[in-house]
Amino acid sequence: MHLFSTTFLANHRFKLLFVVIWLHVSVLDLFYITYNGPVFLWQDNAQLLTLVVHFSIALATTGLYKIMSKARVNKSQELSKQ
Repeated sequence: MHLFSTTFLANHRFKLLFVVIWLHVSVLDLFYITYNGPVFLWQDNAQLLTLVVHFSIALATTGLYKIMSKARVNKSQELSKQ
């Protein structure tokens, strides 16, 4: 099974980008390091507001990437016509 073939990645790139960004933000917010060691924020990270904020950040970032990607493709098509 070719789970990460180029066609799979091309068809699901925005979904994968969203998941990666959401996981990245959630893991970064999960703990911080002090001189005594890491402090895990399990209860704070499991609150509904925190999850909504992480979801919103990932959605906004993915949406911005999609807009910029389309603009880049349109600009390159315009330049190739000239």
